[in-house]
Amino acid sequence: MYLLTIRDGLVTRHIGPYASPKQAVDDLDRLLASFGERARWQIHELEEPARLLENPGPAKDRDDRSLASSPVAA
Repeated sequence: MYLLTIRDGLVTRHIGPYASPKQAVDDLDRLLASFGERARWQIHELEEPARLLENPGPAKDRDDRSLASSPVAA
């Protein structure tokens, strides 16, 4: 399942769940018309808590690698 998050200034809206990212994008096109031109959006995959509790190691390793390879702005 997927969740669409739209942030416009101080307002954050969480919309969903959607069965696929394509469904979220289809709604996104219609929803952005009601937000300002500077609105930001993200599509998040919802994860089951039990799955994270069973395998906490790989998710942590993945986050560490992505942070280590990110360029740092000076």
